[in-house]
Parts: sequence; C-alpha cells; structure tokens
Amino acid sequence: MQPMRYPRFLLCAVLLLVGLHAQSSRADNSRELWSLLDNSHEQAKALSYSGLLLTQSGDYTQASKLLHQSGQGGEFEVLERLDGPSAKWIRHNEDIQCVLPEKKLILSEKRQTSVAFPRLLSNPDGTSMLVKLYDIREMSAKRVAGRSVRVIQLTPKDDLRYGYRFYLDRLRNLLLRSELFSHKGEVLEHVGFTEISFDAEAAVKPEMPQAGPGWKVAATEIRVMREGELPYNLPDIFVGFKRSDTLCRIKGKESQIHQTLYTDGLSSVSVFIQKANDGHSMPQAPISHGAVMSRSEVQGQYLVTVLGEVPEKTLGLFLKSVRWKSQ
Repeated sequence: MQPMRYPRFLLCAVLLLVGLHAQSSRADNSRELWSLLDNSHEQAKALSYSGLLLTQSGDYTQASKLLHQSGQGGEFEVLERLDGPSAKWIRHNEDIQCVLPEKKLILSEKRQTSVAFPRLLSNPDGTSMLVKLYDIREMSAKRVAGRSVRVIQLTPKDDLRYGYRFYLDRLRNLLLRSELFSHKGEVLEHVGFTEISFDAEAAVKPEMPQAGPGWKVAATEIRVMREGELPYNLPDIFVGFKRSDTLCRIKGKESQIHQTLYTDGLSSVSVFIQKANDGHSMPQAPISHGAVMSRSEVQGQYLVTVLGEVPEKTLGLFLKSVRWKSQ
C-alpha cells in the first residue's frame, strides 16, 4: 500500500500557520512582560516597604537602609547610608533633603527625575520607547532576599546602551534586584535588597528635618532654561534617547552649570555645559566608575561633560551632538 502523499501547497500552508502561531505566541508573551515592567514601576510608588540594600558598581560597594511609605500624603522615603560618613536622604513627593550630621548641614533640592531603585522607568510614557530598543525575554526563576522572583532580561538591539536584568517579586511585583550588564555579559552594576519587609506602614511616619542650633541649610537654585537663552542647540531625540528640559544649577554668579538629561526609558545620559576655566586640565581618557562613565572636552569657551551608564561610544556621540549658535 502506497503511503498517503499530501499536496505540497497544503504542507506549506500548515508550516505557515505553525510559524504564524509561534510568532503570535512570542508577541503575546513579550506584551505581557512589558506590562509587567510597567506595573512594577507603579508598585514601587504605591507600596509601603522597608529593607536593606546593597549596591555594587565596579570596586564601589555601599550598604544602605530604605524606608518607603505611600498614603494620602503621597510618598515618603528615607534612604540612609550605613557605610562611611553618615548621610540620610529624606523625600516627600518631589522635595528632597540630604542630611549630613557630621557637617551639621542640610541640603535641599527638588527631584528632577523619578529614577531611583526600586523604580525602574525614567520615561513618563512607560515602556513605549523600550520596545524599539531592547529585546525582552523571561529567564529561569530565582530567589532574592528569601523571596521567589521572576527574572526579566532586556538585551539592547544596538551597541549604544547596556543590558538589564530585573528580578521582580512574584507576589507583589516589586523590583527586588537590578543588574546592568555589558555586551560581553559582564555585570557592571547591581543593586538589590538583601532583606525586605512589607510592613512599612506600621513604622513611624518620616518628617522633613529642621535645622537645629549650629546647623546650616543650603539649597541649590534650579531653573528651567528657555531655548533662546542657550548659546547652543541639542537634538530633541538622539540615538534612541529623548531629551528633557535644560536645567541651570546656580551656586553663584560665576558658578552656573547647565544640565540636559536624556533617557531611552532606562538608560540615562546627562550633558553638562559650563564656562571653561583658564588652564583647565583635561583627563586623557574617559573616567569610569563601574557602569558610570564620563567624558569631557573644551568646546570654545565652554566645558562640555557627558555622563551616564552607557558605553564610551555613546558618550562620544553626545559630545559631537552639541551645535553652537555662534558657529
């Protein structure tokens, strides 16, 4: 008896349908993972929690204690450094105070960006930009701080940014650990909880500190610069990074620094521009501190510095992106 032979066009149709189903399943899975990251970012703002953090970037290691409370008054957050000189950052919504007890000094400033662990997105539009810049997939399950987590990996589609691994609490979807890795797979920086509790609402409500006898209070004046005030132009979107406002940090008439922040939704790059000092010595190579790199060069009368958790190639492109109006 001869084996049944199917027409070639029928076999092709079956293979096509199988392929389309597989693509559809992958697309559905990717959408679910992107939504998971969006939700994790919101959970970091909405939940109350406290715990111990460990940050490692290159040779730098820092232990700290974090308390976050969310309620009718908005967000309260206290981050206390446990290693080295005592320092504590207290935030109520957008108001931040840094308390330095050894110097009897309180520094005040308005928060300019919402990126701070365990929040993970720097773009108010969520993950919309990231879909075009990173491939997403779920890795094998792990445990962090004694809790079961889902591991989401983002791999860049170009060589202008690093990759990320996010460890999300399986029950509450809070980010418990974040890793930044190079194109070679080397972990450049990681920050995460070693202990965590979700009973922070029972803790004492933090308050913004008041200066006592002998203490000093200092505040950096920050204002948004209008385009007509700037002697240069910067692109609105550059190699997948979106520009925010240019801010002027004023510490005196002779000390004004412009800062323009770019972000792709995860990675951030800051462009600093200030008047160059006579005889300013320039480093011969980019300065690296773990994942953070910076490059500087004098352009005419100004010193331009680019800093961010991005590869050296990206810093060089941003240095070349400045266009001076007088030229």
